[in-house]
Amino acid sequence: MKGMSSTIITISLILFLSGCSQGYRSNAKQILHSNQHAIEQAQENKKITHVIRPRTQEKFVPRASSHLPKKTQKNTFINQKPTRNLMTRIAQSTLGKPYKWGGSNPQQGFDCSGLMRYIHKNALGIQIPRTAAQQRDKSRTINYAQLQPGDMLFFRTGKSSNHVGVYVGDRKFIHAATGSKQVKVASMDSSYWHKRFVKFGTFL
Repeated sequence: MKGMSSTIITISLILFLSGCSQGYRSNAKQILHSNQHAIEQAQENKKITHVIRPRTQEKFVPRASSHLPKKTQKNTFINQKPTRNLMTRIAQSTLGKPYKWGGSNPQQGFDCSGLMRYIHKNALGIQIPRTAAQQRDKSRTINYAQLQPGDMLFFRTGKSSNHVGVYVGDRKFIHAATGSKQVKVASMDSSYWHKRFVKFGTFL
């Protein structure tokens, strides 16, 4: 009887421990499943965060001129620097000269297109078209990113009136102004010129 009780107790203990073991395994599986779910959720959140993160706005870079390969264009700009400096000096030497319609030399005075012809002839040794409209149409169009001293700014001051000045850097240009009756420096930021601007052009 005593031996049978011991056997029953042993069997009961084994069953109890087996039940505990199963419960432990069940709890372990639940914990493992919970941790795996948390890891998967964290990874999914990371993917979502990566997708919706706003991109930094890219700075706009104007395209190079289609007239010249990029490498050639860069080298040309470097080689032209002395010439551009000479054009700027010649333009500055005419400051204060009187405005004269049809004029194209310091002795008689300048109109806007005559001043451009004088600068190009003495700096480059070339003859450019006579009128501002012709210079506008015949010059190579460039964008602001390509603008350098010696290039030209074209404006339309009326239905049939055109105007031109030469860029000298620092957002300034020199032109023969009809209003002040002389060659002077003007700013690209002037509201008057800004709203009448047509294009940047060059013969270089």
